[in-house]
Amino acid sequence: MDIPTHKKGERVGQKLLLAKQRFLGGKALKRIEYFETQRALSKTTLVRGFVTSQSVQSLRISRKPPMGRGPRPVAEYLKADRAKARLVPTKFAANVQLPVWRSLGPNLIPKGQTYGSGGNNKPPMSGRCSGIFVSPANSNHLVLCSAGGGLWETLDQGKTWRPLTDQQPTLSMGAICGAPSSPNMVYAGTGEGDTYSQLGVGLLRSSDAGQTWEHVPSNDLSGIGIFDIAVDPANPLHVWVGTTRKLLESTNGGATWRTVQSVTTWDISINPNDPQEIFAGTVLGLIRSTNGGTNWTQVGLPGATPGSHFTRMEVCHAPSKPAVVYVAAVQGDSGMLWRRASSGGAFSSEKTPSLDPKSDIDQAWYDWCLAVSPTDADVLYWGAVQLYKGTRRVAGWTWRNISSRSSGDSIHPDQHHLAFDPSDPNVLYACNDGGIFRSPDGGTSWTSLNPGLGITEFEFIIHLESEDTWLIGGTQDNGTLGNPHNTPRERTWDQIALGDGGDCGADDTNKLCYHSYYGIEIERAPATGAKAFKWVDVSPPAPDDYDALFYPPMDVVEKIVAKAGVTLWVSDDSGDNWEEVDFGGEAGEKASVVSIVSRKRIFLGTEKGRLVGIDRASSGWAKGNVTQLTSPRSEFVSDIVVLGTSKQTIWTSCSAFGGGHVFRSTNAGKSWSDRTGNLPDIPVNAIVIDPKNHRRIFAATDHGVYQSKNSGTKWSDFSNGLPNAVVGDMILHERRRVLRIGTHNRGAWEVDI
Repeated sequence: MDIPTHKKGERVGQKLLLAKQRFLGGKALKRIEYFETQRALSKTTLVRGFVTSQSVQSLRISRKPPMGRGPRPVAEYLKADRAKARLVPTKFAANVQLPVWRSLGPNLIPKGQTYGSGGNNKPPMSGRCSGIFVSPANSNHLVLCSAGGGLWETLDQGKTWRPLTDQQPTLSMGAICGAPSSPNMVYAGTGEGDTYSQLGVGLLRSSDAGQTWEHVPSNDLSGIGIFDIAVDPANPLHVWVGTTRKLLESTNGGATWRTVQSVTTWDISINPNDPQEIFAGTVLGLIRSTNGGTNWTQVGLPGATPGSHFTRMEVCHAPSKPAVVYVAAVQGDSGMLWRRASSGGAFSSEKTPSLDPKSDIDQAWYDWCLAVSPTDADVLYWGAVQLYKGTRRVAGWTWRNISSRSSGDSIHPDQHHLAFDPSDPNVLYACNDGGIFRSPDGGTSWTSLNPGLGITEFEFIIHLESEDTWLIGGTQDNGTLGNPHNTPRERTWDQIALGDGGDCGADDTNKLCYHSYYGIEIERAPATGAKAFKWVDVSPPAPDDYDALFYPPMDVVEKIVAKAGVTLWVSDDSGDNWEEVDFGGEAGEKASVVSIVSRKRIFLGTEKGRLVGIDRASSGWAKGNVTQLTSPRSEFVSDIVVLGTSKQTIWTSCSAFGGGHVFRSTNAGKSWSDRTGNLPDIPVNAIVIDPKNHRRIFAATDHGVYQSKNSGTKWSDFSNGLPNAVVGDMILHERRRVLRIGTHNRGAWEVDI
């Protein structure tokens, strides 16, 4: 979601809108590419109008490797992902030898962001979710499938929630589905298809209606993402799965699989009255089986270009009249809708809602879903960035936007899944980037079910050393959050800035704080007092087409503010004035981390492993001395820590698979020693050195936190009580001796060290 322009931040809003227009495929794709760049994975890109990933190698579609690197085969990521599941044991929730992490939330973001302007346009938010299971035996019992925070359960229709899968091999979830003939059988697919990179390790399976889960590992489902799961209406062990690479079938509850089609498959619909008829929406178009999946044929769709690839496709039978089938897809720059009126009949083109080609269409690979009213085959719900409700009558279709209203209720944009309550066809659930919402009347009104859900994705966090609890953090599509406080029910964080939250900074001496979005823009505000979080634009004067990572790195030490893309920007006066420094990178090489060492020195790392020291000249930073340091590894530098008054000891971390992850130099970067030790081959995203004991190091990884007490010779798990989440950022409150982390989709946590 993009932020609106406003008087003080009008320049920020305008530049962000310009940046969005440069993002082919939407900013969600750039965020995913950032994740892949960090880990040196092949980039997910748009080719011929559709998103390519590891999933479409079989289609012989070319993929762009990360800049400056050779191609990395699918097997490499599969190997890394399987090694993660095999070599890194599932953490126990309690260990008497270690301190226990405690959750900081948020379990409530009370006033979230929507595109609406009506009376209820700021409902509570939580984080991205990808599916919902509503128990057919008890409509109060829901199981939420969150994108990176695992599965969550409520027994009181969302009044209270509890996590179910915190210690499973992965918390990345793509879909959930119950067996129609056996309400106690539920399947959930690991690996979020819409995000592509955070890939899965098989199915999770429940035999008690989703209350407890077992992991069903599978080589066929390792290293890929899941878009959809469908279960045979007559056989609870007959399961179909649509993934980023293929369409799969299992006849034994996921124990073994048969490949049906080796193409990206987004959606599967089984005729509830005749399970022999199955439709699947794939990158190559709509396919149909009339014999239970044994044989498949291509289905002609009027107006679609034969032989071309689709960006996204959803298909569904009308529950009340299964002869009626709808297909919604994007091909090229067009959103298309087809309808089949009779069993075995041909599809006809239908009128679509007023889809926005710059948002709904451009980002259809990421947010696209479809559902038919359980009681009326002529009422259709279509989710893209916005959520639309269509009614088909003799005179034609009428469509209205039911997610962003000028009056009445609004919900968060970016729709991923729609589901109806089996016992009440009027009740509709919508899953999106803001969480889960319930409508009791088919989308006329909405209630947020997000209070109590701890599934927020933090990208960066920062605190003030002088304050015990002051903390802010940038989050995925739920703004910059801050001012955490406990209420009787939830750990609440306020949304202190809109948009996609990026890197943050804090000046303890002058009580100022900074937040950013995607792009080079920065805003500054008082950190405390009556004017806390009253933001003003202090962005560097970069051109509109300035190139940087999706989340450019930033650092703040007192009045010095630094932020970097293809160059380094430095301000000595809290962002009022800026100087630009060429750090000597190759063409297009972007900074990945910035560390202010002193008033006269800054260290910088890049996506290609370059390490640079910049020393300020007497006349300023622009004419300072730039020193190219030795690089310990030619991959993404995720963090830099400099120790001691002499500044000779430097620690760096690397988040790329396939090599060392922690390095130390004792001669100011002239040479390095690999201090990875026995750390598994998993990305290290941040490091913290204990200021009271420089031999004690903490590493934030894609699988929790690790600790070394002997300068990296030996590492041990330090994740006692943590969910098995990706830890994206980590900081130390030195005075209180508290380590804090921001995770992907399980909020913020802290522990006493």
